Amino acid sequence: SLGLNKIIGLFIILLGAFFVNFLAIEQEITSKTNYLPAFFYLVFAFSASTKNVVEPILLANLFILPSLYFLINSYRQDYALAEFFKAGIFMGVASFFCIDYIVVFPVSLFALVILRPFNWREWSVLLIGLLTPLYIYVSICYLATNDAFAVFGMMKEATSTMQKPILSEYYIGFVFITILIFIFSLTHYVGKGFGGKVKTQKTKYILLWLLVFCSLMVFFEQKSDMVLLPCIVPLSIIIGDYISEIKQLKIANTLLVLFMGGFVIIYLHALGII
Repeated sequence: SLGLNKIIGLFIILLGAFFVNFLAIEQEITSKTNYLPAFFYLVFAFSASTKNVVEPILLANLFILPSLYFLINSYRQDYALAEFFKAGIFMGVASFFCIDYIVVFPVSLFALVILRPFNWREWSVLLIGLLTPLYIYVSICYLATNDAFAVFGMMKEATSTMQKPILSEYYIGFVFITILIFIFSLTHYVGKGFGGKVKTQKTKYILLWLLVFCSLMVFFEQKSDMVLLPCIVPLSIIIGDYISEIKQLKIANTLLVLFMGGFVIIYLHALGII
């Protein structure tokens, strides 16, 4: 029913925002009193959830976020095979809910290169974790439809239909100010460093790679309100961390007002007011 869909959608968005902030704080990406990553996640999610449906990407994010947590958690651990297996499993399961997330799989390998010295066991365990959900799905397809390789057709269809993104005029302002804030944050990181700790720096490198691969998903979704949705996990953390580090409150408040202004236009359009 309509009411149940709204409740489920709200729960998924709130849970995703909690996971984002938990990841950002626990893995020392941002300060322990900064809740802006959760705020930005909520705004990004609601900007694309004006319809009464549960977006698959938002559900898949609930598995991508634990995968990132386990990957980052392996840093400086003597024995991290379990962390890599869990990271692979969660990232693989995320593709069940949004098949486009298969393009993000290489991020786990990039994270392994960034965080750890080469160890063939860790690479093998991570790949086994990524492929385990696929193996289960292939088995289910074989038992249910006698077509074990249907999933590969879905993967090919999902990744071979790249087209120019559709952008509604009501989203232009919101997308523009988001890109502008991201450019400011990237300039800030390049000029002043990616963090005071090595772990923080490495984690932000991983988030940037995640953003690069998530940006490819924008070309798979032919909906005007899906332009930013594939990128909300890295964008929320990076922008939230940057805004919290701005010393001049007037600049931070101005950027937030512009950001919320773009969001208000989207929602007024969704309500049929404009």
